Amino acid sequence: MEKDSTLASHSIESRTENGDLADTKSIEDELDPALNPLNWSTSRKWVNLTLVTAQSILASIGCTLLAVGARDVSKDLHITSPSISALPVAVYVLGLGFGPLYLAPLSEMYGRRNIYLVSFMSFTLLNVGCAFVTNKVGLIVLRFLAGLASSAGPTIGGATIGDLFRRAESGAAQAFYTLGPTLGPPLGGVFGAYIAQRGGWRWEMWALTIGSGILTVLCILFLPETYKPFIHARSLGKRRALAQIGFRRSLTRPIRILVLQPIVTIMSLYMAVVYGIFYLHVVTIPLLFGPVPMYGLFSYQWKDGNDGLAYLGVATGCSIALVICFFTMNGAYRALCNKYQCQKPEFRTPYMQIGVFIIPVGLFIYGWTAEFKLHFGLPLFGACVFASGMLVTFISFQSYMVDAFGDYSASALAAATVMRSIVGAVFCISGQELYKGLGYGWGTSVLGFISCMALPIPYLIWKYGERLRAKPFQL
Repeated sequence: MEKDSTLASHSIESRTENGDLADTKSIEDELDPALNPLNWSTSRKWVNLTLVTAQSILASIGCTLLAVGARDVSKDLHITSPSISALPVAVYVLGLGFGPLYLAPLSEMYGRRNIYLVSFMSFTLLNVGCAFVTNKVGLIVLRFLAGLASSAGPTIGGATIGDLFRRAESGAAQAFYTLGPTLGPPLGGVFGAYIAQRGGWRWEMWALTIGSGILTVLCILFLPETYKPFIHARSLGKRRALAQIGFRRSLTRPIRILVLQPIVTIMSLYMAVVYGIFYLHVVTIPLLFGPVPMYGLFSYQWKDGNDGLAYLGVATGCSIALVICFFTMNGAYRALCNKYQCQKPEFRTPYMQIGVFIIPVGLFIYGWTAEFKLHFGLPLFGACVFASGMLVTFISFQSYMVDAFGDYSASALAAATVMRSIVGAVFCISGQELYKGLGYGWGTSVLGFISCMALPIPYLIWKYGERLRAKPFQL
């Protein structure tokens, strides 16, 4: 099992402290074993992963807190347009997408820890600004900046797992980490509904400030550096000058990966659609379960903040998928490695195939049970099925990108995040108009049909992924 057919092993280059090109593997060989994160104790690795995951969860919670408080925001800041009322959520999602363009490459220049700390400190301060803002323009601007600052956890976390865990061990870690971008939004909906009902939307921002402030202190105390090239340079007592590692080249790396690597382009486009559907679902749940029917659509009219409980359908699906992937993904990967006597990122795609099949099934159940006004448990079950398929797909995608791009996986994941966040923001703004025009049944079916078009993607990656990754590309 010595053969390792990955992009990271034969195409990716890094730079030494003198600015010369060097193979990434040589840095790991030269690094003191005691400093190598791969050799840390299991408890130390999981403390690090838990803090990074908590950052990702809070960043995702920050997205949906204002989705359920949108009515209060609109009333307080005198917003009358449905599209404008969706902007505080949409621009936050955009920030989550654009932040990785600079945070990911900077983490490959200055280390993961510095980026995590500076970003989350900024996120905490920006939430204070959101709590005090008195006009809609100020709120929209601050929310965009908060999205930028919070994007370190959702983006760099996958690369941090690559720093800490060997491939045969990383499946469970990736499953745990995806709690952030997938379980965070429904948790934000549940908590946000009750906070908005009892304290108003500004207390949603204060709750987020308190949580992010506490987490920032914990990260200062317990979050060590994990990026091996940075640790290696620091251990030699030398600084990595911007001129030596190519500042412009580093900052443009995510976009170049997205445009010039076909495998990244294809997978990112599909995950962008899935992510967009997910956020559309998150921001339109108040339509189906909110206390007041809107746009002539049916509503279950859950009152007193209980409409936030509707997000538990998504949360349950994420939890089920998390448990399954946590206990089975590593074993499945090792079994394929043993069968084919090699290690390849494509061994992550069987789970991805399962996920892409489940996603449209859940969407059709959700849409048509809501359209026919059936018992509320049925659309929640559809949301559960959809979310479980989405999480399985997301975990497989993250694992594939980390395996394929090694030390530059942060930039590769950033490339994917940009596309999916742009699509997610568009879906947030247009989601209500979609259901207003087509209803729950056909509106959701349009999304289901789009998802069905992606069914062959995992098989094509299994068959042609290695060939696509072999395309020469200078990172």
